[in-house]
Amino acid sequence: MSKKQNLAILSIALTLLSVGFGITAFPLLSSIPSLQFKPVILYYDYENLPFNASQFPEIVQTTLGHHFNTLMVLVYFNHNAIFNQSTLEYFYMYAHSKNLTFVPSFYIESLGDNISAPGFPWVNIDMEKVAPSLQRFVYARISDQTSVLVSVTSPYGQPVEFAPSLDILETYSNTPSFWFEQLGYWHPEHICSIAAWLVHSQQEYESEKNYCLKYSQGVMVFDYYNLLKSHLN
Repeated sequence: MSKKQNLAILSIALTLLSVGFGITAFPLLSSIPSLQFKPVILYYDYENLPFNASQFPEIVQTTLGHHFNTLMVLVYFNHNAIFNQSTLEYFYMYAHSKNLTFVPSFYIESLGDNISAPGFPWVNIDMEKVAPSLQRFVYARISDQTSVLVSVTSPYGQPVEFAPSLDILETYSNTPSFWFEQLGYWHPEHICSIAAWLVHSQQEYESEKNYCLKYSQGVMVFDYYNLLKSHLN
């Protein structure tokens, strides 16, 4: 599915929402995240800090307490699903009940990875281990499912040979020169990101976060585990 088609579908969905209609995905999941606001994303890397479903309410509470409006959770890694579909539906519904956007993220390592993401209004894929020339095929296959928005996380500087609706750049750097070079440069259809373990103070964290919100489509902080270790808020 092309970028224009993705944006057209998103525009129609937001229009329907504005007049009071819902779009049914799987049962009871009818809300589509409005990107009229800028996503402030906390990424939860399950590999860094495994959890079970009973701990999810605490994760949501912590995410909201740190002023995020979106929680992106790694749900597929090493060619396998970490959670089953019913658990993912529970995550979505619980987060939605707390006015938090839940985004499942799939770490794709080969064209043979077979993921299923029907019904979610927004999913994310990470394809850093897939050759750039092949990434478009993975993206197209997932975009052809029922998701309204498919975002992509990609390492800063890695060529992207297709046009995703939303590209989350892993702009991890602890050098002031990197951020200085970015000042004044607008990044349409991109979100920049912050690595919590590279930030040395609350002031530095807020400065980088505000830069991302000003000059890109939002911000992603990586990740939940390192944010808690750093005592940033």
